[in-house]
Amino acid sequence: MLAHKDMALVPLGDLPHRSGAYRLFRDVRERTAMLLTDTEAWGIYASAKRTARVPGDIAELGVFRGGSARLICEVKGDRALHLFDTFAGLPSSGDSDTRFQGGSFASSLDPVRSYLNHFPNVHFHVGLFPASAAGLDDLRFSFVHLDADLYASTLAGIQWFYPRLNRGGILISHDYYGSADGAGKALHEYLADKPECFLELSGTQVAIVKL
Repeated sequence: MLAHKDMALVPLGDLPHRSGAYRLFRDVRERTAMLLTDTEAWGIYASAKRTARVPGDIAELGVFRGGSARLICEVKGDRALHLFDTFAGLPSSGDSDTRFQGGSFASSLDPVRSYLNHFPNVHFHVGLFPASAAGLDDLRFSFVHLDADLYASTLAGIQWFYPRLNRGGILISHDYYGSADGAGKALHEYLADKPECFLELSGTQVAIVKL
């Protein structure tokens, strides 16, 4: 077995819950695109699972081809999962978005819907966010995954979801530092006067636990 930069080797023989999860990650990669490292995938999978007793639905902003949504589906139980994406690629980027361009990560809706169609209570909201969340103002959430890449999209996501995240709920953003300067800037600006701490996870992820 080879060790690579920025990766950790963890013996899984005594951790059957983790070995099962890593088999799931491999299966997802064989069936669709998932732009996450195994440790990033674990952060989403484990957090969605551990918030099972927190009231509220689950949401993901930035679905791409449904890989991370599949991880959430496996552990969400009977919670509703709301998936938000343009399914036409990223919107126009701004001055703070140095690594992404509009139109990147385009993925049509039908293959994603087909990939997830055997999971119950999954809802697709197509279009630019937050306009795509029209009529959902009364929802509350236990877990949210932001993978919006851009400054404006991440800011819109944190502005909309933070007030609707129930106490004990977890929000993970995939683009906190390193790969998307604009996304990290948006998170820092919005959360500057909030009581929660940033919990830096593996890769480019950061989490907050709602107090």
